[in-house]
Amino acid sequence: MSDAPLAIVGNLNLDLWVGPVERFPRTDEELLADSARLELAGSAGYMLQAALALGIEPRVVSTIGDDAFGDVLRHEMARLGATVRGVETLPGEETSLGIIFVAPDGSRAILSTLGAHKAMDPVVARRHDAFVADCPAAILCGAYLLPRFGPDAIRPYAEHLRRRGQLVAFDPSWDPAGWGEATRTATFRLLPAVDVYLPNEFELLALTGRDSLEEAVVEAAAVAGEVVVKRGAAGALYARGDERIAAPAPPVAVSNTIGAGDVFDVGYLYARRRGDAPRERLCFANALAGLVISQPGRRTYPSVGEVETAMRRAACAGEEAPA
Repeated sequence: MSDAPLAIVGNLNLDLWVGPVERFPRTDEELLADSARLELAGSAGYMLQAALALGIEPRVVSTIGDDAFGDVLRHEMARLGATVRGVETLPGEETSLGIIFVAPDGSRAILSTLGAHKAMDPVVARRHDAFVADCPAAILCGAYLLPRFGPDAIRPYAEHLRRRGQLVAFDPSWDPAGWGEATRTATFRLLPAVDVYLPNEFELLALTGRDSLEEAVVEAAAVAGEVVVKRGAAGALYARGDERIAAPAPPVAVSNTIGAGDVFDVGYLYARRRGDAPRERLCFANALAGLVISQPGRRTYPSVGEVETAMRRAACAGEEAPA
């Protein structure tokens, strides 16, 4: 069961990393950077790579353009051994691209284009319903970054998946529109159709408008099946009803945190489906994310054995971290 396919429905794109960049060029000026690399990205891209390394078949549903970047994205998926069956190529559209400028100290500035993500909606997801029907779980991702795939739009789709007996996980990412009332209301309408809600701490505080994490968790846990809060260096927190379980993050030298939450999600769902208790799920996901974010440059993604070795080194089975 732990190696059954995982449906990943949401934002899939490429990231172009450029650096080091000490400053941006002025008008009509050209500057040189040491290197640039193009990588599979977006929440779905990071989840796909983490899933493959754990022995899970990822079934991605998303939209890309019929441009050169789309060709690269499809080629990269095929190279990794992932099917592109659920990835729609839209004529006349551009593939979504993130351009990441890396400063000498490792800090980053990002420009992103929507491109074909403007057309990603529940109609696209439904067209590929047969493709994901035998996946025990589906994770809906990037909803706040996809104009037509927001919480209100995807609620009937999430309800459809649950009626069919599939577990529904939801990681919406950060809201670039500023967490307005419409976003918050729509999200709380969606959460009763969600089995596993996977925000980070800042997202949950922004969603609820609370200053206290515990107050925010209480509010979310009252409507979602289980709430798993990613807290970065402080670890992660599990909440279901009145139950609270925390686990520490392993100590790592952080190099690149982009995609860390997406990788965590896959680790948590993998450990959950193989029957791990909540604390062990958190430990596994924390260790997986820690191995990924400590790598400079182009990443590799760890196997189950490598994650379990990292868990033992971190002694995550020891005392419970404070919530």
